[in-house]
Amino acid sequence: MKAGIQINFIPGRERGAVLVVSLLLLLIMTLLGVSSMQTTTLQERMAGNTRDRAVAMQSAEYGLRDAEGFIESIVTTGAFNGSNGLYGENDTDPDIADPTTWGSSDTTPAASSLAKTSAPPRYYIKLSGIIPGTQGAMNMSGYGENKGTGDVTTFKITSRGTGGSQETEVILRSHYGRAM
Repeated sequence: MKAGIQINFIPGRERGAVLVVSLLLLLIMTLLGVSSMQTTTLQERMAGNTRDRAVAMQSAEYGLRDAEGFIESIVTTGAFNGSNGLYGENDTDPDIADPTTWGSSDTTPAASSLAKTSAPPRYYIKLSGIIPGTQGAMNMSGYGENKGTGDVTTFKITSRGTGGSQETEVILRSHYGRAM
């Protein structure tokens, strides 16, 4: 006689339990794989949107700096007459929520644009008024120095920047003062 393991095979008793268990495990692994792919796709979209918003923010900040440069270059406020993105004290501000505002002559495009933006930043400047030096002299040159005594002309700058698409936008507002 041969020594060893004897396997008893009884026909009709197999019911395919191994097949059913393996198919269930395969189904569970497939569901886990699909779920992880969806999570990864969502995270990639979120990262892309965050990057697009950061580009829009940088673009809007660039528009503010461009407007400040314009203010520093002017000699008089005579051009603030309600056209070409320059508004006087009594002019009505454009509607910043209206998308057509940012494509019209109500605003001024920045001199150039940043890479990967869908459009150059646009801004408008409103003359806020003049603060006389005697009513609260402003320290225009930095902290810790003597306050100046001259009049300060103040401006309100509103800038809009876009990201890689027109749907991603950031609108910033800044107040800027300059002795004229």
